[in-house]
Amino acid sequence: MTTLSIASRPRLKATVCLTLLTTGLALAPDFAYAQSAAPVEGILEWFVGVLQGNVARSLAIIAVCFLGFLFLTGRMAWQGAISIVIGIAIIFGAAQLVDAMKSSAGI
Repeated sequence: MTTLSIASRPRLKATVCLTLLTTGLALAPDFAYAQSAAPVEGILEWFVGVLQGNVARSLAIIAVCFLGFLFLTGRMAWQGAISIVIGIAIIFGAAQLVDAMKSSAGI
């Protein structure tokens, strides 16, 4: 009979408890309560609607008008202008970009 040192007893006890807990959870599927993701999907759809809706469109129009004013006065920073235009294209083209990536991955 081997005796365990005092330092290894708590570790062994924790390992046994963790193993029993994991086994118990794996064998008890009643706790899954699989439900639809409709509430989460609703929140995410609302958020996408906010990001790509009328508020975002109005902000994009203001940004383009601001770029036009800077261009008119000769103070256009091309790096900032290109960043704004690319950002607007990504925001409003996000759904098409994701669909293209999804179809190319075969999902």
